[in-house]
Amino acid sequence: MSETENRLLSVVEHWLPRIEVAGIASATAKAVIERAGTWDNWLAAWSEEGDRHAAIATDALRRGHRTTAGEAYHRASLFYHFGQFMAFHDLAAKEAAAHRKVALFRTAAPLLDMPAQAVEAPFEDGILRGYLRLPSGQGPHPLVLIIPGSDSTKEEFPAFERHFLLRGIATLSFDGPGQGEGRAHGPLRPDFAGAIAAVIEKIRPNRALSGARALAGMAFGGFLALHAANMIEDLTAVVSINGFYDLGGFWHGLPKVYLDNMSFALGENAAEKAKGFTLAGCPQTDLPALILHGARDKIFPPVEAELCAKLFRKAELHVFAEGNHVCNNIPWLYRPLIADWLADRFKGRVTP
Repeated sequence: MSETENRLLSVVEHWLPRIEVAGIASATAKAVIERAGTWDNWLAAWSEEGDRHAAIATDALRRGHRTTAGEAYHRASLFYHFGQFMAFHDLAAKEAAAHRKVALFRTAAPLLDMPAQAVEAPFEDGILRGYLRLPSGQGPHPLVLIIPGSDSTKEEFPAFERHFLLRGIATLSFDGPGQGEGRAHGPLRPDFAGAIAAVIEKIRPNRALSGARALAGMAFGGFLALHAANMIEDLTAVVSINGFYDLGGFWHGLPKVYLDNMSFALGENAAEKAKGFTLAGCPQTDLPALILHGARDKIFPPVEAELCAKLFRKAELHVFAEGNHVCNNIPWLYRPLIADWLADRFKGRVTP
């Protein structure tokens, strides 16, 4: 088996459940993978499928079917996203596909059920971009800020956001430094608090929001949320899904495909920079924390979740025996759990 075939199988092994839970039907995802055949054809196959769904969306919009158009534009964005997310062999093609993903989602955003409103927050010498979605019904609403991982972006999360929206919680997914459009601010950095604060400041005047806020991060974003939690004022809670305590401690055990991802996300001297992504030295806090992990995670060891939990005196820790990376093979379990847990804390209704 060639190296590129091995790479395709490795990407599928680690991330197919994530692709499916984001909103691409399993049969469709597997058909695209089969058409690709080898890693060399991966980006082209996913981009071609993205164009197919974009055409469906454009036709639906022309006919006045806005809901169908919004769903199809979002699917098209997802196809481009997953086409490029591990495509490090041709960075020009990767960048072009990422731009297409962003443009397609921008078109989808106002057409979604519970539309996504673009947010642009001044940060350092540029801006951070995200999308705010408000639940149906009377506000003001509490807010969960969703922090992507090292290769996910704000465009990936509408299916995740829906769990919060249906419980009356607004969502704001955004790209921080090193993520998606946030790469304009350089590579990933351990300290995300400044970026989170900038986004909060931008939406602070919004009267549809109550001012109650929580953080939720997945994978690398779980670490970023936990690292920032002590530095953000007036948080109600923080959630980490398959995050980690100390990246440098297990760096040499990472799968090759993830090391390639890290080389792109962290930039030059990635192995040395990884040592800076640690919660060691962070003070304990009374902030309520929900820390989830999959025991079958082959990227971030489950013991990392146990170490994270020790930093929070009010931590609730779940390590799911059957869960994979980010537990995306059991979304029916972890996603409602998070949404209900946050809803209870926003309402001050906490049961033992």
